[in-house]
This record gives sequence, C-alpha cells and structure tokens, in this order.
Amino acid sequence: MQESILITIDNFINPPLLVSAIIALLIVVFCIIIKLRNTANISFIYFISPLVLIAGSIISMIKGPNFYFVASLIISELLLIPLLVVKAFDNPKKREAKKAAKLLADRENSIATNELAQAAIAEIKAKSEKTLEVNKDLISKVSNYFNNENSIESFLEYCNKMITEKTSADGCVILLADGDDNSLAVKSLMGSFPPPYKLPEDLPHKPIRVETNLRFASFPFSGNIFGDIFTEGEPTLITDSVKDPRVYQNGPEEFLSCGSYIFVPIKQQERSIGLIGLSILPGKTPFSKEDFENAIIMTDAIASAIKPLYSFLAYAEKSELSKDGIIATKYQKDMLPAKLPVIDKLQIGCFSNPVENVCGDYYDVLVSRKDRVSFVMADVAGKGMNSLVVMIMIRAILRLSVNTAQSASTILSWANRGICLESSKIDHFASVALINYNSTTKEAQISTCGNNPVFLYSVSNKQLSQISTPSEPMGVDKEAVYSDINITLNSGDILVTCTDGLLESLNENGVQYSTESLKKVLLQNSNASAKDISNRVKDDLRRYSENIQQYDDQSLLVIKIQ
Repeated sequence: MQESILITIDNFINPPLLVSAIIALLIVVFCIIIKLRNTANISFIYFISPLVLIAGSIISMIKGPNFYFVASLIISELLLIPLLVVKAFDNPKKREAKKAAKLLADRENSIATNELAQAAIAEIKAKSEKTLEVNKDLISKVSNYFNNENSIESFLEYCNKMITEKTSADGCVILLADGDDNSLAVKSLMGSFPPPYKLPEDLPHKPIRVETNLRFASFPFSGNIFGDIFTEGEPTLITDSVKDPRVYQNGPEEFLSCGSYIFVPIKQQERSIGLIGLSILPGKTPFSKEDFENAIIMTDAIASAIKPLYSFLAYAEKSELSKDGIIATKYQKDMLPAKLPVIDKLQIGCFSNPVENVCGDYYDVLVSRKDRVSFVMADVAGKGMNSLVVMIMIRAILRLSVNTAQSASTILSWANRGICLESSKIDHFASVALINYNSTTKEAQISTCGNNPVFLYSVSNKQLSQISTPSEPMGVDKEAVYSDINITLNSGDILVTCTDGLLESLNENGVQYSTESLKKVLLQNSNASAKDISNRVKDDLRRYSENIQQYDDQSLLVIKIQ
C-alpha cells in the first residue's frame, strides 16, 4: 500500500519537473539569443540559474526524491538575489553619465589622433615641397651642365654653396668614393671646416697648410670619421664634438678647434657613393634638428641629380684627360735630360717611371756656372695639362735662377712666388728638392719644399740618413720661407733624392715600398757606381710591385762624389 502511494506521488511530480526543466532550457535559449543579438545586457547569472534548475529537475526525476529540485531552486534563488540587489539600487543617470563620459573621451582621443595624423601629413607635405624646390633648382643646374662645358667639380661647387647657405654652415666638404683604391677623395671644399680627423704629424699647423691638406686629401673607408660614416651609411648630427670620440682634436690652435658637424652619405640605390660634411665653428649655436633634416633633404636631391651628370661628365673628363695625358706625358719626357752631362769627380744615376697619362715628376742636371752644378727633383701634384703647365713654369724659373749667386732656398722662394701668382687659376702645388754642388770645394747646399727627401750616405761611418725635413710645398703660400742645409762631402759619399711616388709604391698586399726598403738597397750597394745603384733600386722596385698598377710617377736621382 505504501509503495503504491509513492509510485502515485512520483507519477504526479515528474511532469512538473519535466516542464520546469523545459522552461529553464527555454530561458537559456532566449538568453543565448539575446546575447548573440546584443539586444540587452545579459549577466552570466542568467545562464547559470536556469542551468542549475535544469540539472536539479533531471536529477529529481531520476533519483525520485525532490530534494535535488528543492536544492537547485534554493541555489538559483541565491544566485539571483545579488543581481536583483544590484538592479534594485542601480542609478541609471549615473550609468548614462559614465557612458557619455566614455563616448566623449573616445571622441577626444579620435580628434587628437586625427590632429597628429594631420600634423604628420603637413610635415611630409612641407618636406615634399622643400625637396621639390631643391630638385627644381638642381634639375635646372644639371641641364646647364649637360649643355655647356663644365666639370664635375664645378657642379659640386654649386651644390656646396647651396647646402652651405640653406643650413647656415660655416664650411662644407663634399667627398666622392674612388672605387679603385677604396677611398674617399675631396672634390669640393668651401668655408671653414676644422679637420675632424688626425692630421699628418709632419704637417705644420698653419691655416693654409691645413686647408690645402684637406683640399687634396683622400681617406680610407675606415679608421677616420669620413670613412666610418660613409661605410655605416647613416646621417650623423654632432652637436658637441668634444664629447664625440669619433672627432679627433688636433691641437690647441683656435682654427683647429672643432664645433658642430653634420655628415650625410650620398646614396645611390642604398649604396653610398660619397659624403657631405657641414661644420659650424665652436662658440656658435650648434646645428639644429631642422638643419640636420634640411641637410638630408638636400643631400638626397643632390644624389638624384648627380647620377646622370656624374656618369656623363666622368666619361667626358676621362676622354679629355686621356687626350691631355698623352700630350702631357710626351712633353714630360721631352723635359727630362736626353743625356746626363759628364762632370769631373761626380757620378750620376737616375731613372723615372712615369704612370700613363700622369704628368708629375721631372729631374734636371744643370751645369750653371764653373763653380756650381745644380740637381733638381720635382713632383707636381695633379694630372694632365695643368700639372704640365706648373712643371714648365718651375723648370723655366729654376733654369734662369741657378745661374745667379743666390742660395738654394732663395731660388726656391723665387719659384714659389712665381707659382703662387697663378695658384687661383691652376690650383696645383709641387714638391722640389734643389741641390747646388761646388765640385772644387766639395760643398753641397740643399733646400727642399714639400716632401721630396734627400738622403746622405757617409763613407766615414757607413751610415745612411735623411738630412732634409718636410716643408711648405711650392705653390701654397707665397710667403713661405725655405732653409738651406750646407754640408761638406768626401769622396765616396752619396746624395740621393726621390719622389714620394717611389716610396709609396704598393705591392700585391697594398703595402708601401717605404723609406726602409730604399735604404736597404742603398746600403747594400754603396760601393757600386751611381748608375748601378739607381738600376738596382729600379730592379728592386720592379720586383716589389710586380704587375700592380701604380698611381704616381716614380723617380730617383743618385749623386756619388769621387
């Protein structure tokens, strides 16, 4: 009887439990639809509560007792109470205010972002307009250079002037890469540009010498600030050179003091082909970020303009230089003594290896008076016809001057003033060694300008030493002062002079022949005749350099006292 009553009760309870589960399931389905369609804010409680009811209903139908249903109902209510409390005490106005504040903040952020974008666009537009302006000027200039006879250097001078003016720089230097010897060669120099690299130790700290050194300088692709920045390929702004380890401080002289610099590589298709350097002297306002950006813009424009012009002018100049070089080389050979004079109690040996199309070296032996024989070794910087003109001028002045009673230093000073009068037109300089020898007294008077060395082998101590010191080249400073070295020679003593092209001859490893190599050959052959000594130096030099192309003439003059 009792079991029958329980079955009846279960049969009565199960249908409501099933309906409750179905209703709870519908609630879940509708919550999912609301969530997906985003028609109202649905809390996760709305999902959990009906799911608890569904679970309690199903368990109650399976287990029998309705404990599980009651428990699920209580849990669902407990879950809903906190939500109802929140909803009961909710402030719609405050909520709407927060929503409005958020919308306002989002709008302000959007406006700020838009303003930044507009500012960036304006900056790009300004740079584009500036670039267009620079390109317009350069295109006009380039067209003129295609239509007229001009040089690459002339075009770079224009670029130098333009970039100097637009950045308010005190000085500017433009360098281009020379692929043949992996170096940067100075092509244009304007204004004051304190050298940020280490000057040669033997270079006098005089403004005109320092400027000349830079004007005709070349720099390897590493080991100096020009080469390092060129190789890195990144524009560089230096506001305080004292704090930058890349800038070399050469000395206490005011004109050598370094200030602010800008360096911008000249690039063609991401490959550096040159470098532009700008300077502001110390004590002035350093370059600004705007100056830096302007320099980059103008350098990019120059890079675009220089490519077709450089190719065109390089070909034209090469062709013209080749023609000039052939003529210059011919006249250079004509100026060398066809036959060395025979001089009592003297032996003379010499040779000259001219490089094709380069007119640089010449030597001369002048029996000027009964008591004087003059020996000349000259090295003119540069190539082609201009160097030939300088060589002819030096030769003519010296040939006229050695007949006087003037000292060797005075004769060189006269020649220097004559060359300096034409320096603005020719822009070349020379190294000259002049030896005046009195065969009766065996006294020699030696004077040099530039870096042509003079060596003395003394038979008394069997030693070879350099008796000359580097000095001001001819053609740089018309007020340059030269000095005389007076020595008395003995039978067996040897005087030797040469050009730097001989000492700087390269072997296959790129190592120079050097003074030590020359000294070694001279000491080993000190007992030979002057002619044999010169021939053995020539042979040793040929073995050293083999078939390596050289870029400067090589000349040697040997004088042996009997």
